[in-house]
Amino acid sequence: AAYYSAPPGWIGRRVQVQWDARQVRLLDPRTGQLLREHFRQTRGRHRIKDEDRPQKTPLTTMQLLARADRTGSQIGVLCRSMHREHGEMAVRRIQGVLSLAKKYGVASVDDACAAALEIGVCEYRFVRRYLERNPQLPLSLRQVDPLIRQLTLYRDFIHDKTKESDS
Repeated sequence: AAYYSAPPGWIGRRVQVQWDARQVRLLDPRTGQLLREHFRQTRGRHRIKDEDRPQKTPLTTMQLLARADRTGSQIGVLCRSMHREHGEMAVRRIQGVLSLAKKYGVASVDDACAAALEIGVCEYRFVRRYLERNPQLPLSLRQVDPLIRQLTLYRDFIHDKTKESDS
């Protein structure tokens, strides 16, 4: 249940796989030639050879990093450093940081990213745990539109109606 890279040109094609307690081997199904040999990896992790990594960053990843920059300054810095360290494997983590911004708010996530950068831990898990353990300040309501009445008027109206139904 780990992810192992195939050589360029073999992605999406069927290969034969052999494995034992230490190694995983990818073989050409027609010739039996060894394509890649990887050490076994724990569940959910990746093994990618350096020569299988793309030379240039894909356009979609660049767009994702630009979106992170627009979301928040510290969020952008953290996401770029994650991409620098982990390459294309960091894309899911960057998407996770951006989803945290939707869930917890940009300001809270930006503060969490600043804390991560200050400590030197450029990881999605740190940001998520930081947000889970540090409760947010309660949001305050504000008047959005002049057509919406003051909340005290609604409160008084409900109070009066419940008072009439009790008598």
